[in-house]
Amino acid sequence: MTRVYKPFFIIAVMVLILASAGCAELPPGDESGWSGIFSPSKPQETPESSDPGPEYVTPATPYPTATRSLAGPTLSGPPVVTPTPDPYVTIYNRTTQFNLTHTTEAFAFDLTAPPLIIDFRVEPKMITRKMHTTTDYGKKKDVIVTQTYPSETSWFTVTVRDRESGKIVAENGFGKRFSVDTRKRVFVGGLGDYLIELSGNDVKAHVLMRAGGV
Repeated sequence: MTRVYKPFFIIAVMVLILASAGCAELPPGDESGWSGIFSPSKPQETPESSDPGPEYVTPATPYPTATRSLAGPTLSGPPVVTPTPDPYVTIYNRTTQFNLTHTTEAFAFDLTAPPLIIDFRVEPKMITRKMHTTTDYGKKKDVIVTQTYPSETSWFTVTVRDRESGKIVAENGFGKRFSVDTRKRVFVGGLGDYLIELSGNDVKAHVLMRAGGV
């Protein structure tokens, strides 16, 4: 065989061998090492997890997460106090000095809307005296004690009379037959035409008269 035909002969033999190999059956994939190359591999199946059932866990609402917030300071002023209106009408409000030259004042008033309230405060003439006495502690010795008290000549009276008959309806005062409290009140609760008398001596009197409506 010449050198020219020898390569063609070898090629022809190889073609016959490959042709005969293609006609033969391939062994099953699990019996040959080639099966892993040519046959597609089956995906590995993951076994499904079984439901544990309601006897173990039960559905629930997630726990709420609290959010902290810093509250700002609250500033508040003092409470607003609404003054209560005076239901009475002031008919007299004056300060008068009473002495030997001016002992009495009188006023007429027709009370059509009771009550009549007369508040007064007096400042009596004060007397200061110094007294000599002896102490009772340890060695007895003479001391001077100063005493201050209202004058016996100081007194004040508010008298409310019925104008027609002169009958006293209400009365109060300071000194004489009244106590020495410096603040007093006279109250008249009935309708009427009245005469109000203010009298006194050695006192300064602050008098406020009010009625339930005029």
